[in-house]
Amino acid sequence: VGAYATVMLHRPIDTKQKRMPARALGLVWIKRAAEERKLTVEIGGAEKVRSGSEVRLPLTVQGLADGASAHVTVAAVDVGILNLTGFQEPDPASVLHAQTKLGAEIRDLYGRLIDGMSANAGTLKSGGDADGGMQMSGPPPLERTVALFSGIIKVGPGGKAETTFQLPQFNGAVRLMAVVWNKQQIGHGTRDLIVRDPVALTLGAPRFLTIGDKTQLSIDLHNVEANAQDFAVTLRSARDGAPVRDLATRTVGLKRGERRTVTVPFAPQDIGLHTVTVTITGTLDEAPMTVARDLTLDVKPAAADVRRTVTQTLKSGETLTLPEQLTSGLIATGSRIGISAGPSARFDVPGLLASLDRYPYGCTEQTISRALPLLYANGLSKSSGGAHDPALAKRIGDAVTRVLARQSSSGAFGLWSPFSDDIWLTAYAADFLSRARDAGQPVPERAFSQALDRLANFVNYTQEVRGDGADLAYALYALARNGRASSGTLRYYAETKLAAFKSPASKARVAAALAMIGDTATAERVFATAAGAFKARPQPTARQDFGSPISDAATVVALAGDADVLGSVAPARAWLEQAMGARSVLSTQEQVAAVLAARAIEESGGNLRFTIAGKAHSGPIAVSMPGADQSTAPLTIRNDGDATEVLLTAVGAGLKPQPATSKGFGIERAFYALDGKPVSLESGAGGTSSVRQNTRMVVVLSVRPDERTGRLILVDRLPAGFEIENPRLVEGGQIKALPWLKTAIKPEHTEFRDDRLVAAFDLFRVSKTGDTLAPLQVAYVVRAVRPGTYVHPAATIEDMYRPERHARTAAGRLTVTAAE
Repeated sequence: VGAYATVMLHRPIDTKQKRMPARALGLVWIKRAAEERKLTVEIGGAEKVRSGSEVRLPLTVQGLADGASAHVTVAAVDVGILNLTGFQEPDPASVLHAQTKLGAEIRDLYGRLIDGMSANAGTLKSGGDADGGMQMSGPPPLERTVALFSGIIKVGPGGKAETTFQLPQFNGAVRLMAVVWNKQQIGHGTRDLIVRDPVALTLGAPRFLTIGDKTQLSIDLHNVEANAQDFAVTLRSARDGAPVRDLATRTVGLKRGERRTVTVPFAPQDIGLHTVTVTITGTLDEAPMTVARDLTLDVKPAAADVRRTVTQTLKSGETLTLPEQLTSGLIATGSRIGISAGPSARFDVPGLLASLDRYPYGCTEQTISRALPLLYANGLSKSSGGAHDPALAKRIGDAVTRVLARQSSSGAFGLWSPFSDDIWLTAYAADFLSRARDAGQPVPERAFSQALDRLANFVNYTQEVRGDGADLAYALYALARNGRASSGTLRYYAETKLAAFKSPASKARVAAALAMIGDTATAERVFATAAGAFKARPQPTARQDFGSPISDAATVVALAGDADVLGSVAPARAWLEQAMGARSVLSTQEQVAAVLAARAIEESGGNLRFTIAGKAHSGPIAVSMPGADQSTAPLTIRNDGDATEVLLTAVGAGLKPQPATSKGFGIERAFYALDGKPVSLESGAGGTSSVRQNTRMVVVLSVRPDERTGRLILVDRLPAGFEIENPRLVEGGQIKALPWLKTAIKPEHTEFRDDRLVAAFDLFRVSKTGDTLAPLQVAYVVRAVRPGTYVHPAATIEDMYRPERHARTAAGRLTVTAAE
């Protein structure tokens, strides 16, 4: 058709003869050919159905040639979603058979002038809609959305086919969109389906709740089709593992076509996902009628996580029962109890894994640190009496996907996005991906090779050890792990430049790389040098490689264990065991290194035999159990072997908010009206306050660190009666009354969640700019949306890799009163 049309369009038009011009004739021919190839789909079935029902849709394809076959797909999507996204129903014929103009293709070779392995990727600017690193996220939606797809269906004789959809609880219009095709023809069909109950029901609630809140659930009722009558409205609440709780029963009289709103008080009694079910019973045409809706509420703790440890020496024949004070003051739901015994008991592997799993933020380093120990978790559990977790593979796979999303085209990885090239982080990512591949996890070959290419390019272009040498040492280790390190380069650094690698972990990585290429003698000597740094107590300082003395010691022990030269690092092991017992809070990097160290030194430890909850067990113990189990049946452990040390750990959310504190930071939370006037909101500083519904205000967080180093995470949790409005109002400087909010120090990453603001600062980058005096400030706009009495949680600031440096405001109580 295209070739024939091109010929016809270029023939001269004979204006003297009474016939159709060649151009018009060609277009008519093309149109006729397209019509002959066009199919149509008629979507049958009911025009109106009830929510939650199964819909049967008979399909009739018209235009098929005799004996021809075809395939069809059907999508059912909420019309509201289509309107919001501007989606047009698919019409493949209009695209494939459309008249098009000649196109032009442009190519440039500029990219070939830049070495993609050494050049840094630039940040793309895509106009006013670019989010600048801001992200919006939150819990599952209160109402279910409709976006269903049938898959490919074969069309039977006579052009007949059929599909069915199970609709969720939903009231509204659903657009049915069908596409049909075969080798010669194509077409589509569409129609709308009304989904409606006789009594339309809509539920309203806050997007989340905090334990201790008291709010109102609103139930909007509209009697669409039923006769005037009194309806019975029942509310029940359920949570996994808890009995169903009756909330309220109301009798509501509604005439046909009448609307009413019923409010019911609700106060959550436990954290987690609560399902509130509203049921309406009545009659329709003298037959019983029931309409039900589910509402999912995410109830969060009022306080941050608390970690407690109890150490006890258990002699032979003695029995230990988990003490009640271990979990007192903690919310049982979601908490974990860890039990460790044996030579690696002080490392508290169950407690470390629980703390890593509960860490709520996900930069690249934290994502890797949470997932990397999971590669060995089942092995540790099997040898220590724990249960096998079949879900680990999926969690590791999700972490691999998330990490690869932070990889740039050069192969390097960034902390919060692909645009912050970090060699140490790239080596850490390559190390994780390499271990994941060894464990049988699927890792895309191209992305993995690009990461190693980036590290190889960095090593090849590096003439001298720069800075503390942490990035170079880790790059050498990651390359050696994958057989891509030069033996000459490794020996050169080990023999002549070892002192330039400042941290013991860097020296240990050089030693481990030497062991991987077979130079065990040199590796053992370098390991001993690395362990010698722990004869004196190292002082913790802010480091760009995310490390600390504890992570250094743990890395030395872990890598020496992998190289089978654990005896060379005895000083580091002894220091690490003492340091682990003295610290109550660890960074993610320290925790993952400690887990790997515990794996390296795992051994029988002599005569270790126990009876745990009536079951015999031989060898070390490293098990974890839900905290809720302890409240119903306290666990007992009897030592049937030699005397040993037992470490008990509890990790969970506290029942009461912690008081305000300041260790290394000062933090303030202030409130302003949109005209710039200060607003007195005492709940933001630990008191009580009251605001009227629909009030808008600006929240300003100010942080003053005592030093300009470190990677900080600032979190401001909202009361459930507040919602964050358009964050670009402040980011874009649109609030003219507060010009002083425009600070030079911008967060490296910002998230506006339903329940909190999260902002990350990299002060290592800020210190390079010379701006070391201005405070760190973040501001955003909130609106009071739902009446009730709510906990106003604390705002917190933390150095992510020196967590002993942190600060928080006091938590208060906020009341939102109904608008008049």
